[in-house]
Amino acid sequence: MNFPKYNKSSKKGEDGITILKKIVESELGWIFRVNHKERDFGIDVYFDIVIDSGITGKTIAVQVKTGKSYFKEKNDFGWVYRGKMNHLNYYLNHQIPVIIIIIDDAEQTAFWCLCDSSKTESSGDNWKITIPFGKQLTKESKSELLNYVNPVRDYASQLENFWELNHKLKNTDKIVFNIDREYIENNSSNELIQGIERLKVNDEIISKSKEKVIICIDGYNSDKRELYTIPEFKVWIKNVFPKINGLAYFLDKDLGSGFLKLIFFSNMKIEYTDIVVSGMPIRKHIYQPEVIYSIIEELVEDLNKFCYEHKIPKDVYDEINRNLKECITKIVPPPAHCNED
Repeated sequence: MNFPKYNKSSKKGEDGITILKKIVESELGWIFRVNHKERDFGIDVYFDIVIDSGITGKTIAVQVKTGKSYFKEKNDFGWVYRGKMNHLNYYLNHQIPVIIIIIDDAEQTAFWCLCDSSKTESSGDNWKITIPFGKQLTKESKSELLNYVNPVRDYASQLENFWELNHKLKNTDKIVFNIDREYIENNSSNELIQGIERLKVNDEIISKSKEKVIICIDGYNSDKRELYTIPEFKVWIKNVFPKINGLAYFLDKDLGSGFLKLIFFSNMKIEYTDIVVSGMPIRKHIYQPEVIYSIIEELVEDLNKFCYEHKIPKDVYDEINRNLKECITKIVPPPAHCNED
Protein backbone atom coordinates (compact mmCIF):
# COMPACT_ATOMS: atom_id res chain seq x y z
CA MET A 1 0.00 0.00 0.00
CA ASN A 2 1.11 3.53 -0.74
CA PHE A 3 0.93 6.12 2.10
CA PRO A 4 2.76 9.40 2.86
CA LYS A 5 6.04 8.70 4.62
CA TYR A 6 6.63 9.91 8.18
CA ASN A 7 9.86 11.87 8.22
CA LYS A 8 12.06 10.62 11.09
CA SER A 9 14.10 13.80 11.19
CA SER A 10 10.91 15.81 11.70
CA LYS A 11 9.97 13.48 14.56
CA LYS A 12 13.40 13.96 16.15
CA GLY A 13 12.97 17.74 15.93
CA GLU A 14 9.55 17.50 17.54
CA ASP A 15 10.96 15.28 20.29
CA GLY A 16 13.62 17.91 20.96
CA ILE A 17 10.98 20.64 21.19
CA THR A 18 9.02 18.51 23.68
CA ILE A 19 12.13 17.92 25.83
CA LEU A 20 13.05 21.60 25.75
CA LYS A 21 9.52 22.70 26.60
CA LYS A 22 9.59 20.55 29.73
CA ILE A 23 12.96 21.98 30.83
CA VAL A 24 11.94 25.59 30.25
CA GLU A 25 8.60 25.31 32.01
CA SER A 26 9.76 23.19 34.96
CA GLU A 27 13.31 24.51 35.49
CA LEU A 28 13.06 28.15 34.40
CA GLY A 29 9.37 28.72 35.00
CA TRP A 30 9.07 30.65 31.74
CA ILE A 31 6.57 30.50 28.87
CA PHE A 32 7.61 28.30 25.96
CA ARG A 33 6.31 29.57 22.63
CA VAL A 34 6.85 27.58 19.41
CA ASN A 35 7.45 29.51 16.22
CA HIS A 36 5.19 28.52 13.32
CA LYS A 37 7.09 26.59 10.67
CA GLU A 38 6.00 28.92 7.89
CA ARG A 39 7.68 31.74 9.81
CA ASP A 40 10.77 29.77 10.78
CA PHE A 41 13.79 31.57 9.36
CA GLY A 42 16.21 30.07 11.87
CA ILE A 43 14.28 30.70 15.10
CA ASP A 44 12.36 27.68 16.37
CA VAL A 45 10.98 28.84 19.70
CA TYR A 46 10.80 31.84 22.03
CA PHE A 47 11.22 31.96 25.81
CA ASP A 48 8.89 34.57 27.31
CA ILE A 49 10.41 35.61 30.62
CA VAL A 50 8.23 35.44 33.71
CA ILE A 51 9.02 36.81 37.17
CA ASP A 52 7.06 36.64 40.42
CA SER A 53 4.96 39.69 39.53
CA GLY A 54 4.02 38.36 36.09
CA ILE A 55 4.95 38.22 32.40
CA THR A 56 7.63 40.85 31.73
CA GLY A 57 7.42 41.34 27.96
CA LYS A 58 11.08 40.25 27.69
CA THR A 59 11.82 37.44 25.24
CA ILE A 60 14.72 35.26 24.12
CA ALA A 61 14.81 33.71 20.64
CA VAL A 62 16.08 30.14 20.28
CA GLN A 63 17.49 27.96 17.52
CA VAL A 64 17.05 24.28 18.45
CA LYS A 65 18.90 21.26 17.05
CA THR A 66 18.23 17.73 18.27
CA GLY A 67 20.13 14.47 18.03
CA LYS A 68 23.48 12.76 18.64
CA SER A 69 24.89 14.17 15.41
CA TYR A 70 25.14 17.61 16.99
CA PHE A 71 27.36 16.20 19.75
CA LYS A 72 29.87 14.44 17.50
CA GLU A 73 32.21 17.33 16.72
CA LYS A 74 33.92 18.86 19.71
CA ASN A 75 37.06 20.69 20.81
CA ASP A 76 38.71 21.16 24.21
CA PHE A 77 35.93 23.46 25.38
CA GLY A 78 32.68 22.12 24.01
CA TRP A 79 30.68 20.96 21.03
CA VAL A 80 31.10 22.72 17.70
CA TYR A 81 27.91 24.06 16.16
CA ARG A 82 27.97 24.97 12.47
CA GLY A 83 25.46 27.21 10.76
CA LYS A 84 24.64 29.01 7.53
CA MET A 85 25.83 32.56 7.00
CA ASN A 86 22.34 33.90 6.22
CA HIS A 87 21.11 32.60 9.57
CA LEU A 88 24.02 34.30 11.37
CA ASN A 89 23.12 37.63 9.79
CA TYR A 90 19.53 37.10 10.90
CA TYR A 91 20.50 36.22 14.47
CA LEU A 92 22.88 39.15 14.92
CA ASN A 93 20.38 41.65 13.53
CA HIS A 94 17.65 40.39 15.83
CA GLN A 95 16.23 42.91 18.29
CA ILE A 96 16.24 40.33 21.09
CA PRO A 97 18.99 37.92 22.23
CA VAL A 98 19.34 34.67 20.30
CA ILE A 99 20.64 31.47 21.89
CA ILE A 100 21.53 28.18 20.23
CA ILE A 101 20.50 24.94 21.93
CA ILE A 102 21.51 21.39 21.11
CA ILE A 103 19.46 18.58 22.63
CA ASP A 104 20.50 15.04 23.45
CA ASP A 105 17.16 13.30 23.00
CA ALA A 106 18.49 10.06 24.52
CA GLU A 107 19.60 11.74 27.76
CA GLN A 108 16.85 14.41 27.53
CA THR A 109 19.37 17.16 28.24
CA ALA A 110 19.95 20.51 26.54
CA PHE A 111 23.12 22.61 26.20
CA TRP A 112 23.22 26.21 25.06
CA CYS A 113 25.25 29.29 24.18
CA LEU A 114 24.50 32.89 23.28
CA CYS A 115 24.89 33.70 19.59
CA ASP A 116 27.63 36.26 20.19
CA SER A 117 29.55 37.53 17.15
CA SER A 118 32.79 37.64 19.17
CA LYS A 119 32.51 33.89 19.83
CA THR A 120 32.01 32.90 16.20
CA GLU A 121 34.61 31.73 13.67
CA SER A 122 34.69 31.39 9.92
CA SER A 123 34.15 27.90 8.54
CA GLY A 124 34.47 27.93 4.76
CA ASP A 125 31.35 29.57 3.41
CA ASN A 126 29.64 29.14 6.78
CA TRP A 127 30.37 29.84 10.46
CA LYS A 128 30.80 27.97 13.70
CA ILE A 129 30.57 28.51 17.44
CA THR A 130 31.43 26.40 20.49
CA ILE A 131 28.69 25.34 22.90
CA PRO A 132 30.53 24.77 26.21
CA PHE A 133 30.37 21.38 27.95
CA GLY A 134 29.24 23.03 31.18
CA LYS A 135 26.34 24.99 29.68
CA GLN A 136 23.52 22.60 30.41
CA LEU A 137 20.14 24.33 30.47
CA THR A 138 18.85 24.11 34.05
CA LYS A 139 17.37 26.44 36.63
CA GLU A 140 20.93 27.68 37.32
CA SER A 141 20.98 29.08 33.76
CA LYS A 142 18.22 31.59 34.55
CA SER A 143 20.41 34.32 36.07
CA GLU A 144 22.84 34.29 33.15
CA LEU A 145 20.06 34.31 30.57
CA LEU A 146 18.50 37.31 32.29
CA ASN A 147 21.77 39.20 31.81
CA TYR A 148 21.15 39.14 28.06
CA VAL A 149 17.89 41.09 28.20
CA ASN A 150 17.34 44.67 29.33
CA PRO A 151 16.47 45.05 33.02
CA VAL A 152 12.82 44.65 33.89
CA ARG A 153 11.43 48.01 34.99
CA ASP A 154 8.18 49.00 36.61
CA TYR A 155 7.15 51.42 33.87
CA ALA A 156 3.61 51.70 35.23
CA SER A 157 4.74 53.36 38.47
CA GLN A 158 7.16 55.63 36.55
CA LEU A 159 4.36 56.67 34.22
CA GLU A 160 2.21 57.75 37.15
CA ASN A 161 4.59 60.67 37.73
CA PHE A 162 4.81 61.36 34.00
CA TRP A 163 1.02 61.43 33.63
CA GLU A 164 0.62 63.60 36.72
CA LEU A 165 3.03 66.21 35.34
CA ASN A 166 1.25 66.10 31.97
CA HIS A 167 -2.03 66.80 33.74
CA LYS A 168 -0.51 69.77 35.57
CA LEU A 169 1.03 71.18 32.39
CA LYS A 170 -2.28 70.98 30.56
CA ASN A 171 -4.25 72.69 33.31
CA THR A 172 -1.89 75.41 34.57
CA ASP A 173 -2.19 79.04 33.50
CA LYS A 174 1.56 79.70 33.39
CA ILE A 175 4.70 77.56 33.28
CA VAL A 176 7.53 79.27 35.15
CA PHE A 177 11.20 78.36 34.85
CA ASN A 178 13.41 79.88 37.55
CA ILE A 179 17.05 80.05 36.50
CA ASP A 180 19.41 80.40 39.44
CA ARG A 181 22.50 82.59 39.35
CA GLU A 182 24.68 79.51 39.86
CA TYR A 183 23.59 78.08 36.49
CA ILE A 184 24.35 81.37 34.77
CA GLU A 185 27.79 81.68 36.32
CA ASN A 186 28.52 78.09 35.20
CA ASN A 187 27.12 78.86 31.74
CA SER A 188 24.75 75.89 32.15
CA SER A 189 21.71 75.80 29.87
CA ASN A 190 20.77 72.09 29.94
CA GLU A 191 18.11 72.47 32.63
CA LEU A 192 16.17 75.13 30.74
CA ILE A 193 16.54 73.36 27.39
CA GLN A 194 15.36 70.05 28.91
CA GLY A 195 12.44 71.85 30.54
CA ILE A 196 11.29 73.28 27.19
CA GLU A 197 11.80 69.86 25.55
CA ARG A 198 9.49 68.35 28.19
CA LEU A 199 6.69 70.49 26.77
CA LYS A 200 7.06 68.74 23.40
CA VAL A 201 6.25 65.19 24.53
CA ASN A 202 2.96 65.09 22.62
CA ASP A 203 0.71 67.29 20.51
CA GLU A 204 -1.75 68.00 23.32
CA ILE A 205 0.96 69.29 25.69
CA ILE A 206 2.39 71.44 22.88
CA SER A 207 -1.05 72.91 22.21
CA LYS A 208 -1.82 73.51 25.89
CA SER A 209 1.61 75.11 26.51
CA LYS A 210 1.26 77.76 23.80
CA GLU A 211 2.50 81.17 25.07
CA LYS A 212 2.50 79.98 28.70
CA VAL A 213 6.22 79.98 29.51
CA ILE A 214 7.79 82.61 31.75
CA ILE A 215 11.56 82.48 32.33
CA CYS A 216 12.76 84.20 35.49
CA ILE A 217 16.32 84.89 36.60
CA ASP A 218 17.02 84.52 40.33
CA GLY A 219 19.96 85.56 42.48
CA TYR A 220 20.66 89.10 41.21
CA ASN A 221 18.22 91.10 43.35
CA SER A 222 21.01 92.72 45.38
CA ASP A 223 23.11 93.47 42.29
CA LYS A 224 22.65 97.11 41.25
CA ARG A 225 23.73 96.47 37.67
CA GLU A 226 21.19 95.96 34.91
CA LEU A 227 21.04 92.22 34.33
CA TYR A 228 21.76 92.54 30.60
CA THR A 229 25.02 94.39 31.36
CA ILE A 230 26.49 91.66 33.59
CA PRO A 231 29.21 89.85 31.58
CA GLU A 232 28.44 86.26 32.66
CA PHE A 233 24.72 86.79 31.99
CA LYS A 234 25.41 88.19 28.53
CA VAL A 235 27.50 85.08 27.76
CA TRP A 236 24.81 82.76 29.16
CA ILE A 237 21.85 84.23 27.28
CA LYS A 238 23.76 84.47 24.00
CA ASN A 239 24.57 80.78 24.42
CA VAL A 240 21.08 79.61 25.37
CA PHE A 241 18.97 81.70 22.98
CA PRO A 242 19.83 79.80 19.77
CA LYS A 243 19.44 76.43 21.52
CA ILE A 244 15.81 76.74 22.61
CA ASN A 245 13.78 75.44 19.70
CA GLY A 246 10.21 76.69 20.03
CA LEU A 247 10.99 79.67 22.27
CA ALA A 248 8.87 82.02 20.14
CA TYR A 249 5.96 79.57 20.37
CA PHE A 250 6.10 78.83 24.09
CA LEU A 251 7.15 82.18 25.57
CA ASP A 252 4.43 84.30 27.16
CA LYS A 253 4.24 87.54 25.16
CA ASP A 254 3.05 89.61 28.11
CA LEU A 255 4.59 88.54 31.43
CA GLY A 256 7.25 86.58 29.58
CA SER A 257 8.34 89.60 27.57
CA GLY A 258 10.99 90.29 30.20
CA PHE A 259 13.07 87.42 28.88
CA LEU A 260 12.68 88.69 25.33
CA LYS A 261 13.87 92.10 26.52
CA LEU A 262 16.94 90.48 28.05
CA ILE A 263 17.67 88.70 24.76
CA PHE A 264 17.56 91.95 22.81
CA PHE A 265 19.49 94.10 25.27
CA SER A 266 22.14 91.46 25.98
CA ASN A 267 22.93 91.18 22.28
CA MET A 268 23.15 94.92 21.68
CA LYS A 269 25.74 97.54 22.45
CA ILE A 270 23.48 100.10 24.11
CA GLU A 271 24.45 103.74 23.90
CA TYR A 272 22.85 106.60 25.77
CA THR A 273 22.20 110.23 24.97
CA ASP A 274 20.86 112.87 27.33
CA ILE A 275 17.97 114.88 25.97
CA VAL A 276 15.44 117.33 27.40
CA VAL A 277 11.73 116.62 27.05
CA SER A 278 9.24 119.21 28.34
CA GLY A 279 12.02 120.79 30.33
CA MET A 280 12.98 117.51 31.97
CA PRO A 281 16.37 115.86 31.27
CA ILE A 282 16.08 112.16 30.40
CA ARG A 283 18.47 109.52 29.13
CA LYS A 284 17.52 108.00 25.79
CA HIS A 285 18.72 104.56 24.60
CA ILE A 286 20.20 104.32 21.15
CA TYR A 287 19.92 100.85 19.58
CA GLN A 288 21.52 99.24 16.57
CA PRO A 289 18.70 98.50 14.08
CA GLU A 290 20.67 95.70 12.41
CA VAL A 291 20.90 93.81 15.72
CA ILE A 292 17.18 94.23 16.39
CA TYR A 293 16.34 93.01 12.90
CA SER A 294 18.67 90.01 13.24
CA ILE A 295 17.05 88.86 16.50
CA ILE A 296 13.53 89.35 15.12
CA GLU A 297 14.53 87.29 12.11
CA GLU A 298 15.81 84.49 14.37
CA LEU A 299 12.63 84.49 16.46
CA VAL A 300 10.35 84.40 13.43
CA GLU A 301 12.45 81.69 11.80
CA ASP A 302 12.27 79.67 15.03
CA LEU A 303 8.48 80.08 15.08
CA ASN A 304 8.18 79.06 11.41
CA LYS A 305 10.34 75.99 11.90
CA PHE A 306 8.61 74.89 15.09
CA CYS A 307 5.11 75.29 13.68
CA TYR A 308 6.05 73.44 10.51
CA GLU A 309 7.67 70.52 12.38
CA HIS A 310 4.72 70.13 14.73
CA LYS A 311 2.00 70.85 12.16
CA ILE A 312 0.64 73.84 14.06
CA PRO A 313 -2.48 75.23 12.29
CA LYS A 314 -1.94 78.40 10.29
CA ASP A 315 -4.40 80.47 12.32
CA VAL A 316 -2.49 79.59 15.50
CA TYR A 317 0.81 80.47 13.82
CA ASP A 318 -0.61 83.80 12.63
CA GLU A 319 -1.84 84.63 16.14
CA ILE A 320 1.52 83.88 17.77
CA ASN A 321 3.42 85.73 15.04
CA ARG A 322 1.23 88.78 15.57
CA ASN A 323 1.62 88.61 19.35
CA LEU A 324 5.37 88.24 18.99
CA LYS A 325 5.76 91.33 16.84
CA GLU A 326 3.48 93.39 19.06
CA CYS A 327 5.52 92.33 22.07
CA ILE A 328 8.80 93.24 20.37
CA THR A 329 7.62 96.75 19.45
CA LYS A 330 6.88 97.37 23.14
CA ILE A 331 10.44 96.38 24.04
CA VAL A 332 12.43 98.13 21.34
CA PRO A 333 11.45 100.24 18.33
CA PRO A 334 11.39 98.12 15.17
CA PRO A 335 14.14 98.78 12.62
CA ALA A 336 13.02 101.01 9.81
CA HIS A 337 13.63 98.31 7.20
CA CYS A 338 11.80 95.53 9.11
CA ASN A 339 8.81 94.15 7.20
CA GLU A 340 5.80 93.96 9.56
CA ASP A 341 3.62 91.92 7.17
